[in-house]
Amino acid sequence: PVFFHYITARTPYVALKYAMTADGKLAARTGRSQWITGETARAHVHSLRSRYRAILVGVGTILADDPLLNCRMEGGRDPLRVVLDSRSRTPLSARVCRTAQTQKTIFVCAVENAQKRAQLQALGAEVLCLGGADGRVDWVALMRELGAREIDSVLIEGGATIHAAALQENCCDLVQVYVAPKLFGGDGLSPIGGMGITTPDKAVLLSEPTITRLGQDLLLEYTRKEQF
Repeated sequence: PVFFHYITARTPYVALKYAMTADGKLAARTGRSQWITGETARAHVHSLRSRYRAILVGVGTILADDPLLNCRMEGGRDPLRVVLDSRSRTPLSARVCRTAQTQKTIFVCAVENAQKRAQLQALGAEVLCLGGADGRVDWVALMRELGAREIDSVLIEGGATIHAAALQENCCDLVQVYVAPKLFGGDGLSPIGGMGITTPDKAVLLSEPTITRLGQDLLLEYTRKEQF
């Protein structure tokens, strides 16, 4: 799927991945999400990071979790890190900044900030300014830019806002959902942010899932259906 999508569209094949509880929560009400799934599922995630050319998150994930976004499996390959940060809020102390010399990292903003650009570049990161009409990052322009750089696949590991944006901008080809046998209740955080859907017939449509058991957890994989 990655190869055929890339050679026909010249944009990356995009997978949206998240882990949730059996009642559909991405995190507890405090924002804590480590760890929802077990070791087997988490090891599988690192195999995905090795297979996909780039990993994409939003600044909210950086601020909440301070992740490294690398591949921690023997013989694995670290992906290019792409951080969507519309207003350049990533602190220079974040681990993605401090390790930008050793793992290629691109920050994508929507509003130019010359001082922050210079600071990030000094740390070894690259900065792209791709603002859309709504003051946020232009997803379509970003996918075209990544495609032009021969990035054929992207794994999204963001939060609810990034997930909703990817779906709304039609920049998602595969949805990978790890489901853990846990319950957080109604005040937990949902994996998809507000999309303005008012009736079931307006929902984003997915294929029947492929189901894989990973220790105590399940992996459900859906392709996105064309909608007219």
